[in-house]
Amino acid sequence: MERFDIIISGAGPAGLTTAIELASDYKVLLIEKNKPGTTTATWYSYADRAKEYDLEDAVAMRTDYIKFTSPSQTHFMRDDCVIFDHNKVLANWLKKANALDVDIRQEEFISYRYTEGGVVINTNKNQYSTPLLIDTMGINSPIIKQNKLIKRKDAWVIYGARIKNACKGKACQLEYYPLNDEANTYVGIHPVSNDETNIYVFKGQKNTLGNPDELKEKFEQVLKETNPGAEKVETLTGSIVSGMLHKYALNNIVFFGSSGMLNPDGCGMGFNEVLKQHKVFAEEVKKCIRSNKLDQRSLEKISDKIRNQEVVHFQKIIGAFSLYFIQSAGKWDGGVKWLNAMGEDSKQWMRNEMDLEWLKKANLSLHSAIPFTETVKLIPFNELPFIMGQLIRFANKAILSKIRQNVKVPELMK
Repeated sequence: MERFDIIISGAGPAGLTTAIELASDYKVLLIEKNKPGTTTATWYSYADRAKEYDLEDAVAMRTDYIKFTSPSQTHFMRDDCVIFDHNKVLANWLKKANALDVDIRQEEFISYRYTEGGVVINTNKNQYSTPLLIDTMGINSPIIKQNKLIKRKDAWVIYGARIKNACKGKACQLEYYPLNDEANTYVGIHPVSNDETNIYVFKGQKNTLGNPDELKEKFEQVLKETNPGAEKVETLTGSIVSGMLHKYALNNIVFFGSSGMLNPDGCGMGFNEVLKQHKVFAEEVKKCIRSNKLDQRSLEKISDKIRNQEVVHFQKIIGAFSLYFIQSAGKWDGGVKWLNAMGEDSKQWMRNEMDLEWLKKANLSLHSAIPFTETVKLIPFNELPFIMGQLIRFANKAILSKIRQNVKVPELMK
């Protein structure tokens, strides 16, 4: 039975980036049930992140805004945005992993058991042992299911395709808009060249992971109306999951990416969150290995390092309001009003780059654009205590933060 310093199960963005960060110091095995380096996703990000993470040669298109539309509102979120060729991103990471001697094998994770010195895993082909297993298999991870670790789950469910543009030589724009149907379905458009576009439909699912295939008929209808006769190049499908786990690690096992509920509530940030957090995650893994602390409690502390708890609590508020907005008669009018009220600062929301000062401004903007008496009407009565509790908690933390900075409390009201 082969033994590795670290085994990573799942070769998507989370698994590949983590393997690359750890391979210089440890003997790493990366397993993936599908062909490694392939995906059915579509990703956008920002020019500074493309440069920081050495992905500039995988940029397919660049634009200086994201357009958000609702029935009566439009918001242009100004930023240096890029749309990636997702196949090139994974090909680049796969090349780096191979150059660092990561052992990459196409095998399906089946089960695990504890043994002296760590865990033994069984795949559909082999058996391996390791002191540390990193689970990046996503929310349908067999380990998460076996241990019933999901405490709460929401998802943006996606179905679409890369298509040949009907108007040759003219790129589409990066935008999101609602269909205003009873199912609260939205359309996302990611141009990848003057001739091709990734287009998909998506909807928010509360307390369920949803099923992308259920959106196929809706997507075909949208495609027929917007791009009749369009040639499909490849299918795009999946879910961006957010929520909470009862535990973010087990003894000798730690979760990352969708497996670890990395994505923030209210924002579709899966790929960008991996970009932002994989180096921190890998460094914390190294610390645990060096100190030989691979118990559940020690490994779970890694989760705290990659989550700003004040941001997490605020995202719970925004995430809740997001779902209520799209279920309201206005179909997200309130949400786009809020983005317009934020102005230039709105981009920090989609970037998930928020500090307490931004949170304070966003909170005030939310309730200046949409009176609190109106937002309260959107919230189911049984969830009102949760929302109010989070708002009060946020306000208290903001006040304490100002006190620590020796700033008079009344200045909070300016």
